[in-house]
Amino acid sequence: MKQNKQLFKLILDLVDHKAPLFFWYLVRVFSALLPLYTIYLFGQAIRLLENHVSIQQLFHHLLLILFIRLLDNFTRLISIHKIEYLIFEIEFSIHQFLLFGLKTRNKEKRHQTIQAVRNFSEAVRNTFAILRQPGIDGLVSFISIPIILSFLDFKVFIAEIAYVATYYFVDIYTTERYARFKNIQNKHTETYYARLQDSNKVAKERRSFLSHLKKLCDWGFWEWNFLQDTAVVFYSLILFYLIYTVSIGQKQISDLVLIMGYTVSTQAFLNNISSIKDRLADTKVALTRLASNKSVSSVNLSDLT
Repeated sequence: MKQNKQLFKLILDLVDHKAPLFFWYLVRVFSALLPLYTIYLFGQAIRLLENHVSIQQLFHHLLLILFIRLLDNFTRLISIHKIEYLIFEIEFSIHQFLLFGLKTRNKEKRHQTIQAVRNFSEAVRNTFAILRQPGIDGLVSFISIPIILSFLDFKVFIAEIAYVATYYFVDIYTTERYARFKNIQNKHTETYYARLQDSNKVAKERRSFLSHLKKLCDWGFWEWNFLQDTAVVFYSLILFYLIYTVSIGQKQISDLVLIMGYTVSTQAFLNNISSIKDRLADTKVALTRLASNKSVSSVNLSDLT
């Protein structure tokens, strides 16, 4: 966590236009809250049907859902596209900062250095991009959904906390292993493109690149398989509990629909959090490799310690 904070501080130091970036991310946060409200409104619509209210009441409720969905679309899409432009500005700022006054002893070393800078700037761009969509949704839901469930059903809230905690600890292990594979892959990426700049004879570098890429992709399968299986187990437990409470008359169908709506969103936000952690791992790995490159004096390992 401390390293992630220092990493973000380092990246923000490279951002030229911080105010617009923060503003549009705040708009994105607002847009991420609206789908959670929509879930509540949908559950209320089911309850209105159960209570056999008038068509006029239903119509007014549906108009509110329509308005919230339209507001969601507008704020989400405008913030996403504004942030996209700013993200590319950040990437070019990183190039200018890190490559200013670059001097290398030969062309191959220059190619490797440029590729290391490129790996880092692309990792930063991907991190900001996934925070923009769907990372903000995940972070907002991570805070909001457990609080909402604590008011709806305390037993489901306890299951939710156990779910999030289990998922998180599995994710810590899988992300650490992913980072080790990614570090090796970045090394072979730098070697491959450095060689390709000057020669088409890259068979050896290509074999090494693809061999380690296969290991990274294989681990990606196992990483997400572990995480998704964890989600399925807790989803099933909560669903069985809710079906039981409905069958004995403790809850209505509308309660089941509402709570399961938030439970389904739990898996989505945890997936988003995992994606953010993977992209942060990419950025840390790229920064570590960049700091070890003697041709780039702008960054050193003390930035993360």
